[in-house]
Amino acid sequence: MKNNKGFTLVELLAVIVILSSVALVTVASVTASLGRREEKECDEQKALAKNAAKIYFSLKGGTSVSVGTLKSEGYFNGNQKTDRLQDDSTITYSSNQYNFNGECINQS
Repeated sequence: MKNNKGFTLVELLAVIVILSSVALVTVASVTASLGRREEKECDEQKALAKNAAKIYFSLKGGTSVSVGTLKSEGYFNGNQKTDRLQDDSTITYSSNQYNFNGECINQS
């Protein structure tokens, strides 16, 4: 009587294909999630800059200010994270609307 223990090559290949598919889906999902997180973080920092600009404009007047100026003059709270904002980005005020002009620094 022959004792057949173990797996055949076809069974092993099938398991490898299934595990590879699961890994591929997982990596794609994590990558997309990280991209959404970075975009959300950028939007939050832009909103902080707009709020700081509102304070700046109410105290000093004007219609345009750079992020670098807001940082150097202390318009951001020490706890506020603004490291993704480029210093040469500007916030402009016109028609009762604040606009952020610039991009976030990519941290990837």
